[in-house]
Amino acid sequence: MRRDTAIDRDLMTRVVLACFLSLLVTAASAQAPTPAPAAPAPAKAAVKKKPVAKPKAAATPIDPGNAGPCQIGVIPITGNEFGVQRVGVMVFGNGYTSVSVDSWGLDDLVVSRVRAAAGGKSVRRIAYTKEDLARTQESHSIFHNRDTDVKEFVQRSAGNSDCERYVVIHKTGSQFSNTNQSVNGFGIVRYGTDLYNRVFLFALTFIRVYDGQTFELVKSARAVGEDQPVITRLLGSNPIRGPDRQLDEGAFPASATDAASNPAFRDGVRALLASSLDRTLPEMLR
Repeated sequence: MRRDTAIDRDLMTRVVLACFLSLLVTAASAQAPTPAPAAPAPAKAAVKKKPVAKPKAAATPIDPGNAGPCQIGVIPITGNEFGVQRVGVMVFGNGYTSVSVDSWGLDDLVVSRVRAAAGGKSVRRIAYTKEDLARTQESHSIFHNRDTDVKEFVQRSAGNSDCERYVVIHKTGSQFSNTNQSVNGFGIVRYGTDLYNRVFLFALTFIRVYDGQTFELVKSARAVGEDQPVITRLLGSNPIRGPDRQLDEGAFPASATDAASNPAFRDGVRALLASSLDRTLPEMLR
């Protein structure tokens, strides 16, 4: 009986000890600090996209002749027409048609020859409107002074360009020797009859130089071609007074349209125009 009691006491002691240890573990667990939650990973900074650079527009080249002071302002009004003309012995043999030749660049050529003759002076091309030019070229009575028209046209075109001088180059005419017919500007003419005729290519221009302050006419002259013996003109061998070139009879075009597309006519007219201006301009621009 006592033995059983001793066993029970020992068992009870173990149970109590186990419970006591269990309580100690639970208390220790309660006092342990709760681990802090892991901090969230820092957000990646937003990457700013660089704006796509727009391609820069190509800079427009500045014409050196249109910057700075202007010593010579050039106004080319040579026109853009090429004439195809027949001059017969009798009036019924005469005929004329014309065609536009914008692609020949005659006004551009005029400006380049003025620059070449200017001897280093600043040259500026002066713009004008077609309407203003047309108004200047309107027909007037025989008592009207054309020089006054051109002077007023130059004044209006000059505007605020303030050039020391202004050079105007325009087409002009020439009367045929021994006839009442004339040729004008740029073109080709057949002179004579079907049995015997001569063909000439020509480029006739006139030069005027004006004072840039008063707009008074300083100098004027026809652009001259190669010197020819006086006897040649007296005999009518070359009836044109001005830059011209005789061509073969078969060179005369069937129509004005054919003439405009003929590179030989284009190159021939440009050569005549350039050489005549090169002969005449240097003296006028001194």
